[in-house]
Amino acid sequence: MASRATAVRLFLTGWILFSAHFSSNVVRETYLAITLAEDFSVRVDDYMGLHPDLFEIPGRGAYINSNPGASILGAVPYALARPFLAALYTARPGLLAARPPATYDDPRENRTTFMNESRARGLDIKLGLAAAITLVGLMAPVSALSMVLMYWFLSARLRNERQAMWLALLYGFGTPVFFRTAFLNQNLLLAHVVLIAFAALTWPGEPDGRGHRRAHFVAGFCLGFGILLDYSAAPLALAFGAWIMMVRAMEGGGPVAALRGGLEFALGAVGPMVALFGYQWLAFGSPWFPAQRYMPATELSVRGWNGMTLPTVDLLVGNLFDPTYGLVAFCPMLLAALAAPFLRQRPGGPSSRELVLVYGATVALWLFASANQFSHLQFNTGVRYMVPAVPLLFLALVPVLLRAPRVLVWALLLPTVAISWSVSMARESVPISLARVFMMGPELPWVTVLGRMASGYAPFLTDGVSPIAILVLLAAVVWLIWRGGDPRAPLSAPGR
Repeated sequence: MASRATAVRLFLTGWILFSAHFSSNVVRETYLAITLAEDFSVRVDDYMGLHPDLFEIPGRGAYINSNPGASILGAVPYALARPFLAALYTARPGLLAARPPATYDDPRENRTTFMNESRARGLDIKLGLAAAITLVGLMAPVSALSMVLMYWFLSARLRNERQAMWLALLYGFGTPVFFRTAFLNQNLLLAHVVLIAFAALTWPGEPDGRGHRRAHFVAGFCLGFGILLDYSAAPLALAFGAWIMMVRAMEGGGPVAALRGGLEFALGAVGPMVALFGYQWLAFGSPWFPAQRYMPATELSVRGWNGMTLPTVDLLVGNLFDPTYGLVAFCPMLLAALAAPFLRQRPGGPSSRELVLVYGATVALWLFASANQFSHLQFNTGVRYMVPAVPLLFLALVPVLLRAPRVLVWALLLPTVAISWSVSMARESVPISLARVFMMGPELPWVTVLGRMASGYAPFLTDGVSPIAILVLLAAVVWLIWRGGDPRAPLSAPGR
C-alpha cells in the first residue's frame, strides 16, 4: 500500500506540474490529431500554410511531414474533449470568428505571421485549445506515468522505495522529460516506449521461457510503435533486437535461441509497422517510403538521401554539447552515466550485459541523429533527437549517484536541475533560459505567451503578468499531495 500511495503521489505531482508548464506550441502533429479526431482523415488540407511541415501532393491533398504515431495518440484526448468543445463553440460562436491582425511581442517574425494567419481563418482559439488538450490529456499524464514506472522499476532493483522515489522525481524534473512534455511531440513519446521496452527485458527476477517470449514481444511492440512515432526509432529497434539475440545466444541457447528471440521481437513489431505502412499507403499511394520523400525540396532535404547522410562532425558534437539543442548541455548529469562500467558495485543500475544495450542503443541513436541533416533545425525547439536515450542513460547514472561522494552528487544535480527548470520555464537555449530565470524571476511558458499576445487577446496583460501567485498555489497543492508521506528521505542508502 505504501508503494501504491507513493506511485499515486508521483503521478499527481507529475501531471499537475507538467500541465502547469504548458507551452502553446502548435506543432505539425497537432493538425493531424485534429483531423483524425474530427473526420477520421489523414489529410490536413484546411491547415495548409500554417506550418512549414505541412505539404500538398497534387491530386492527393495535404499531409504532415512526420510519422503519425504521436498524432494518433493525441487524437484520443481531443476526441474525448469534442463534446465540450462543441458546447463551448455553440455558446461562444465568436471564438471561431476571423479576427484582425495583431502583434506577437517577439523578435521572431514567424510567430506573428502564424498568429495572424490563424486569426484570419478563425482557427487561433481552436488550435490553442487543441495544444492544451493534447498536453493535459496525453503528454502530461504519460510523462507522469513514466515517473511511476521508473519508481516501480528502481524499487524492485534497489529494494529501497525512498531512494526510488527521489530518483523518479529526478528523472521527471531533472532531465529533458520535463522540457519536452510541454507539447505534443514524438521524441519524448519514443523515450517513454524505450523505457517500457528496457524494463520489460530487464525487470528483476529470472523469467522462464514464457516470460522471455513475453518480454521479447513487448519490447518489439514498443520499438515498432516507436517507428510509428518516428523513424529515429529504427536504430534503437536494431540495437534492442541485436541485444536480445546476443543474450539468448550467450545464455547457452546458441544460434537457434538467438534466432527465436529475434523472431519474437520482430513479431511484436508487426502490428505497429502494418499501421505505419497502411498510413503511408493511404496518404502517399505507396506503403514503402516516408513523408520526406514526397515533401517539396528544401535546403536540408536535398542533402544525401532525403536529408540523410553519413554522420557529420558538427552534428556529432552539436547533438551533445550545443547550448541550443545538445543533450549534455540540457542535462549535464547524464555525462556521468559513462562512469557506470568503472564501478565495482552498481546498486540498482544496469548489469554489464545491460550496459551493452544502454550504450549500444545510445550510440546508434546518436549516429542516426548526426546523419540526419534536419538536426540542424533543433535550435528552434531545443533538445529533441537525443531525448529517446534519456531513460537508458538515466538508469546507467543511478549507481553513479548512489556510489559517488555526496559533494560530487550535488555538483551534478544542482546545475542539472537548475537548467531543467529554467529551460522548461523560458523555452530558450540553456544560457538564455538561465539568464532570464535567475535575473528576471521564474516564468510559466503559457503566461509568457499570453503577455506577448496581449495586443490581440488581453490588452490588460500588455505590461506582463507575474506567475508567482500560480507557482505558490502549485507548491501548496504539491505539499498537500505529499503530506503524510516522507519526501524528506535521503537520496543515499541508509548508513552510507
